[in-house]
Amino acid sequence: MATHSSSTGESFSMPTTSTTTPLSSDRHRFNSWALLFLFSTLALTAHETDDSNANAGANKLVTAVSSITLIISAFGSIAHLGFSGLLSSMFVGTLIEGLLALIALALWAGCLPVVMDPRKGLAQMYVGKQSDEVIDYQPIISNANLYFCSWGAAICVLSVFAQYVRERLGGSSRGGSGMGYTNLWYLLGLASVVVVIEGMRFKNQVCVIDGGAETATCGRNTYGLVTGIIGLIVSVIISLFSSFGKDSALVTTVSSFLCAILYTICAGLLTFDKGPATYVGNQYLAAWSGFFLSFAIFGSVVKEFMGVAGGPSSGASANNDGEEDEENEMDTI
Repeated sequence: MATHSSSTGESFSMPTTSTTTPLSSDRHRFNSWALLFLFSTLALTAHETDDSNANAGANKLVTAVSSITLIISAFGSIAHLGFSGLLSSMFVGTLIEGLLALIALALWAGCLPVVMDPRKGLAQMYVGKQSDEVIDYQPIISNANLYFCSWGAAICVLSVFAQYVRERLGGSSRGGSGMGYTNLWYLLGLASVVVVIEGMRFKNQVCVIDGGAETATCGRNTYGLVTGIIGLIVSVIISLFSSFGKDSALVTTVSSFLCAILYTICAGLLTFDKGPATYVGNQYLAAWSGFFLSFAIFGSVVKEFMGVAGGPSSGASANNDGEEDEENEMDTI
């Protein structure tokens, strides 16, 4: 802390600039670990109390994954609370935390497609609205608690892993124009993955059935599939550069604008009229999530790029200018 003394012996202490510390980053990760524990508990409860589950293999998988991530997240939450200094030092920010986060992420990455498979009837099921000779099958939510809690757990473990990777790579200290949007890019990537998976599932399970869906519906599904692939590639590349602090405001703006245009058309084609996702389900929610996330990223980055909203670099510059002005004032006194 800098100190300036006047001729009368008075001292003036300069305020230090507050920055993002490892402590605040750890606190955010604690929140994600705690929410993962909550969602894993609720998902396990929702699954075990559903009497309609008949697929023994899928039932065991969901029970095992929910139980394991419940234990891992409880351990992570306790370590981040800091009750035991030894436990915290051995876990927080170490390879052990990264490994457990990766294990939990891999478990939910393998379990979530099973939970969301309409043919298994765990969280979604197929319904048809028959017209003439076309049945028009579409997946809808059948177990809302299991559906939303499973997605909540998956998003929380993705958040934990993303924050851990960013901290290990030093992205938070290196800055970068889009450092505040890394999590949004990860979420856009997740939405794109869902659009791709659901598009492939609809193509292979419904479009191949004689009278399962109209030709126009399957064509719209193909566009959604292409959009998801492009969105996934773009979001992975940008989020990776952002994690390293090497992102560019111009590239991020152009990329988010491209995703916004693609997902605007995608949401319209998939969820309106003869789209394959007019009922609320994975494909419906993923298409609209991609739409809102891409516009959220685009709008925020444009404001920062145009200087309307101060980003990390502009905020640091403003703090430096403020310090210089105050130093001059102290010297004058």
